[in-house]
Amino acid sequence: MGVQHHFHHHSPTTKYKVQGTVDFLRDRGLLGQGRLFTKEQIFEHFNVSHSAGYRILGTPRDLEPRTFHSDHPDPRGRKKKLDHQALVQIERCIDQGVFDGRTLPWEAIPRAASLDVEVSGRTVQRAIRELNFRRCVACENEYRSSRSKAARVEHARAMLERYPQPNDWYRVRFSGECHFAWGPEGRVSVLRRPWERFCPDCMVETEAPAEKDIRRLHCWAAAGHDFKSDLVWYDMPDSNGKLTMTAYRDQILEPVVGSWLRAGHHFVLEEDCDSGHSGKKGNNIVTKWKQENGLESYFNCPLSPDFVPIERALQSPKQYVTKRPCWDDRTVKELVEEGWAALKQESINRWVDQIPRILKDCIKMEGA
Repeated sequence: MGVQHHFHHHSPTTKYKVQGTVDFLRDRGLLGQGRLFTKEQIFEHFNVSHSAGYRILGTPRDLEPRTFHSDHPDPRGRKKKLDHQALVQIERCIDQGVFDGRTLPWEAIPRAASLDVEVSGRTVQRAIRELNFRRCVACENEYRSSRSKAARVEHARAMLERYPQPNDWYRVRFSGECHFAWGPEGRVSVLRRPWERFCPDCMVETEAPAEKDIRRLHCWAAAGHDFKSDLVWYDMPDSNGKLTMTAYRDQILEPVVGSWLRAGHHFVLEEDCDSGHSGKKGNNIVTKWKQENGLESYFNCPLSPDFVPIERALQSPKQYVTKRPCWDDRTVKELVEEGWAALKQESINRWVDQIPRILKDCIKMEGA
């Protein structure tokens, strides 16, 4: 007897749920690699296999027989060179990381997606707009010299020796700052570390502020397994938000981290090598505070945002802030707080569990 294959046919209701959820998250910029959700997570939520899920998304939306749809596709005219199925294949290729659509020329994208079609770059550009893709300044991964690669490998090995298993990382609380700025260009920008750059949506405000009215807000947060702090807004006298050791001690360590220690929390605080965190400068007011209060901490390796979940966690406030122009402190803070509150603890826990694998991959790739 031959092997019998059993295919599970999903109900129209399940298909509509999958399609509707994908459309909803995609329209809000929350779907895809580096975003809050992926298609695979949606398929798992509705108990649909990955192959069936992509088949559902690749099937043209048929007319609902009980309802009249005025937006039914017009059958007249020349057929598209890149039809719906081709776009689904391109999107799937991008989501699975087969190629980086932000660097390939438009005309090279179909070939990278294994499509046997001859189309111009302009045709690809017009068609791919249906998937809400656009060219923007790519997230900037700073060039890593051989020395920085060696430092990443050394750091990865040291951390794996200290915390080899996922549950060893459960007591680590990862911390970081985020800066939000708005000004006469009429949209909010999220300024992260030097190796990242973000592109906000194009929005127009009828009355933009003057150059002298450019504003910035600065916040600090920490996250770990089964832990997510409140956002801590801190003040700096200059506009660039450079955190000084005095501000770090008086506005973050003493009132926030100190309260965790006084409450009996047992944790290790991860910090970046910013000078305000004392870096490797030895004896200073921040180091003294840590010693006096018994704070166990360590510094992440420079140019290694992939090692710490806080970098991904702070993406959520960024996405909320770019939804619309903001011209006052209250509105910006409300959007940032809303985005931070929307970040699920389950996502943070999953990112923490992935750390040993990320460190091992870094060693395997020799720090790249």
